[in-house]
Amino acid sequence: MFERLSTRKAAGPDNISPRLLRTCTDQLSGVFTDIFNMSLSQCTVPQCFKKSTVIPVPKKKSTVSCLNDYRSAALTSVVMKTLERLILQFLKSL
Repeated sequence: MFERLSTRKAAGPDNISPRLLRTCTDQLSGVFTDIFNMSLSQCTVPQCFKKSTVIPVPKKKSTVSCLNDYRSAALTSVVMKTLERLILQFLKSL
């Protein structure tokens, strides 16, 4: 489940990095499988997975004089992204 994560991505607000998940897949996959299954059976997602950090990113490197020169980028939980991918995979198989 975590083997395909890109280790070059940033950690989300939970500070769980893709590198950590890939390195510790054997130890963590059972724990996260239980969390994901419970989340799906209760039709709810843990609050810590829902948080994101919004960062302003310049649209063009040369002009950053006003707010319109920025776009927003949201850092979300890598664990939540993994859950979303698993749900999408399941829905596509139907």
